[in-house]
Amino acid sequence: MTASFALRLALGVGFLLLAVYHGGRWVLSRRDGPGAGWGDGVAHASHLVLCAGMAVMVEPAMDPLPAPAWIVLFGGFTAWFAVRILRRRALEGELHHVVGGAAMLYMVVAMPALPPMFGIPPAHDMADMAGMDMSGMHEMTTVASVGTGLAVPIVAWLLAGYFAAHTVRLGATLVTAESTAATSRSPRILGTCRILTSVGMGCLLVAMA
Repeated sequence: MTASFALRLALGVGFLLLAVYHGGRWVLSRRDGPGAGWGDGVAHASHLVLCAGMAVMVEPAMDPLPAPAWIVLFGGFTAWFAVRILRRRALEGELHHVVGGAAMLYMVVAMPALPPMFGIPPAHDMADMAGMDMSGMHEMTTVASVGTGLAVPIVAWLLAGYFAAHTVRLGATLVTAESTAATSRSPRILGTCRILTSVGMGCLLVAMA
């Protein structure tokens, strides 16, 4: 159980590091302006929230916010990019953020709590095994979720399929990242981080389906 908890914690920390990376690019893009090559600041902020949300889904003990706060964050970014699609009349670059925000909203609102991962039993099972009251631990091992019971597994699988396809597309783009180095700082690092984020999203959707 200790090894399993360590793995889960390591994944949570990994997602947090991705959030910090995107947060750094967001700060630099605001400081240096759009012509400095740091990319779209709002897109980085969206990835920051996305990765932070994945971190607390993997390890809820790190979650400082209640479920309604996450709903506001995910809903706000989803709406922001949906409006940008309507205003710019272009899907490229915007649709992915809409899908990502909608997927996180779906996981928080409709889907049940993240099931035991990597061999970690539910809190009530651990209590039975140990013969002691672990009600407090239950709060730490249950991801923030509204729990409406509206989840439809096929939706999670379709979303997971989208992120799988997106991962393949990002991988193909990463191969030619050298050619875009002049307009995007550290393109290979950025591409790798976005691939890891996409893989993480797909894994969470499959685990919660």
